[in-house]
Amino acid sequence: MDIALPFARAVAWLEQRLTRSGPRAYADTHTVALDLIAGAPPCRVLDLAAGRGDLSERLLERGHDVVAVERYLEQFRAKVPLIDADLNQRWPFDDGAFQIAMAVEILEHLENPRGFFRELSRVLRPRGVAVVSTPNITSAMSRAMFVTAGQWDLFFNHPWRLRDPYSEHVQGHITPLPSWLLSHHARDAGFEVEAFAYSRAWLPGLPWRLNPLPRSPAFGRILLARLRKV
Repeated sequence: MDIALPFARAVAWLEQRLTRSGPRAYADTHTVALDLIAGAPPCRVLDLAAGRGDLSERLLERGHDVVAVERYLEQFRAKVPLIDADLNQRWPFDDGAFQIAMAVEILEHLENPRGFFRELSRVLRPRGVAVVSTPNITSAMSRAMFVTAGQWDLFFNHPWRLRDPYSEHVQGHITPLPSWLLSHHARDAGFEVEAFAYSRAWLPGLPWRLNPLPRSPAFGRILLARLRKV
């Protein structure tokens, strides 16, 4: 039996699932991000690298005035203003234009995270809040992968990971940031680091909803931080 055709069909299904029907953020990452701004009154929010717009829609449901930024425009479906902007460059927003900025699963795709934090600070009002995330490369699973294979979880030497498979305007996972380096860049850009949080853990072959491991520095797959502009 020729297995090439079933394999090709499986790959095509997976690509469609990831771009149109499936989640664009890992597991409960969006929920954890929203928990970090729980209680915030409705305000103007910037959703950076918004993907399909899932987080934008949830922010809109909470009464926020949302503006989204995305490069792969074809996937976006939320009913909020959408801006096509390269987050490696200066952003097309005035100083102090937003009270909250959400940057979920974007830092690892950037050429210059320090420049990103400076722009993040510039577009936020004084005492504004930013929520940022990045793969938790110091988790127990990621450490084990590095010891055995020399590569971190979600950072490995393969075109599928290094380059975005769907858009030539977007890089893959090219910038690993442990929590201490993320904090250093954020503080240099004028932020206080108020809190860290983590998504659910990951184990190969086990659905994340069934994973018994705690959301913690040792097991959480995605690291999130709440930053406050000084």
